[in-house]
Amino acid sequence: MIVEECTSIYASGSTSSGIYPIWLKERFQFTYVYCDMDIVATKKGWTTIQRRMNGELNFERGWDDYVRGFGNPSSEHWLGLENIYRLSRQITTVNTLGMIDIQTPAIGFDLEDWDGMNAFAQYTYFWLESKASNYLLNVRGLSGTFWNYFYTAPIYESEFSTPDRDNDDDNNAHCAKYRKSGWWFESCLEANLNGQYPKYKQKMKWENIVWAGWKYINNNVTALRFVSMKLYHTVVEP
Repeated sequence: MIVEECTSIYASGSTSSGIYPIWLKERFQFTYVYCDMDIVATKKGWTTIQRRMNGELNFERGWDDYVRGFGNPSSEHWLGLENIYRLSRQITTVNTLGMIDIQTPAIGFDLEDWDGMNAFAQYTYFWLESKASNYLLNVRGLSGTFWNYFYTAPIYESEFSTPDRDNDDDNNAHCAKYRKSGWWFESCLEANLNGQYPKYKQKMKWENIVWAGWKYINNNVTALRFVSMKLYHTVVEP
């Protein structure tokens, strides 16, 4: 059976987290992803698009690498902007007028620091534009564990930037070059989960993996040692 996201894989009876092939229908090809089948915000079957866990992978890369993707889904990796763009458009239905409606996924962020403090934030609406729009990101509907502390970390309606491609909204800085990674930088201060991996027990620094507002989760502001971004598709039955 050809499946298009991890939610359907879980529903089919494959309930163990691990690597699975999914069909990107707009690219007409398979890609391998890590499916998180554990309970996350009451849901199971999340498609992982990014993960940092040990610092073994260099995220200071250029535009082409971030478009294609890099790393291994069994460990640290970035699935690739083109794949993420296609994943955001996987589930479609036909409305009463006979037109195709795209069912946008939710996006979740798992965060844990060196002190063992963790939190989960979820946006119920995730939409990514194409390469022609520099993979403009639109997220809305913030919820999740400690959700009220994440309003300080917007990545709402931002184009993607890399050290060799400046698309941010900050007229005074090239955020991606300064932060040494690719990310949706509205400015240089809010969030960057692709930043440099921090040293053990290091305090959070802006050039490293960072999420503004973490001081409200842990007043020690200890650096994040594990982060994961994942999509959840609500499959609409025909």
